Amino acid sequence: MPLSFALLPSVLVATALAQGGARPVTPTYEGNCQSPTWSRNGARLAYEVNDHLRKTIELYVYTPGAGEPRRVRPVSRGSSGLTAGFQARTEQVAHEASWGPSFVDRFVYSATDSARDQDLYLDGAGALSPSPGADGGAAWSPDGRWIAFTSARTGQGDLYLLDAHQIDQPPRRLTTIADGSELFPTWSPDGTRLAFVAHSEQGDGLWLIEELGQGLSRRLLSLGHTQTRPSFSPDGARLAFYSNHLQPDRFDLHVLTLGSAEAPVLLAEGVELNHRGPTWTPDGKQIVYVQDHKDAFDPIWSVNTRDPADRALLATGTVGNGDLDIALGTDGKAWLAVSAQGKVDDAVREFKRIYVMPLP
Repeated sequence: MPLSFALLPSVLVATALAQGGARPVTPTYEGNCQSPTWSRNGARLAYEVNDHLRKTIELYVYTPGAGEPRRVRPVSRGSSGLTAGFQARTEQVAHEASWGPSFVDRFVYSATDSARDQDLYLDGAGALSPSPGADGGAAWSPDGRWIAFTSARTGQGDLYLLDAHQIDQPPRRLTTIADGSELFPTWSPDGTRLAFVAHSEQGDGLWLIEELGQGLSRRLLSLGHTQTRPSFSPDGARLAFYSNHLQPDRFDLHVLTLGSAEAPVLLAEGVELNHRGPTWTPDGKQIVYVQDHKDAFDPIWSVNTRDPADRALLATGTVGNGDLDIALGTDGKAWLAVSAQGKVDDAVREFKRIYVMPLP
């Protein structure tokens, strides 16, 4: 069921619509809330709490209007199967939630234990294909069949593909690019292509796998410096990303039309890097982003992806904005979740919380 007014606290919705601006939906923690990630049906919201003093990152899941957030705790998988024989683990970091499709209504995430060994986990179950070397950065395909992730099990950092229909089988290696690591995999909406970032000493570049069965990848751009965190448009025709090739000390927002010889279009200069890459509105007409402008308290803007001159400042009423995500509501509105330091008129701003509002 997509996000609707019925799923959000009535006071939150009424206030947001009457006053404009975003309202907090998370408790106050002794740490900063970050990386809000809506489930694909918009019914639930995952987020992290980063406690710098304890050097931990905790993962939580919140269902708007349905009680307190639930802390996600990784468990060990027993030998009898995916859902049996679990034992609690003492984790130091749990993060990077990636939701499966709506009919699955679960997510995978990365977590470390007291031995600092990082693996992928399925919420409510155990580790997925654990091995020596860190696994992380998972991306669940839209059809629910595949989970792509980065693994250091070969010592370098390559992309692997796990079959969700045969979860106990070992993953298949996708990339073998020499002298680098492959990061930030992201699926096309139809689940047939996989974009990712190849990291090397020369910089980070965008690559694309068009035939998963063959695992053949090609570099999309040769701009120099760093291009990172790709994000497909809802129709799969374009790829948004961040790059510092125009000015090394800042990152700008660009969009590339796939299959076209045209150069990428510059959408905005000096932006904050979002945790999952640029965030498209559900209709694909705009991208919502945070401007890296500390004097203006890092405001949130939307930009028309066909006409960069057409942009608007979003009246969230929040300051110190960071990671954000968008989900579609049954009312036809897009709902924004953002990590922010607080409201403009707050007397005290300590730790970041997650704020939610409908987009205009």
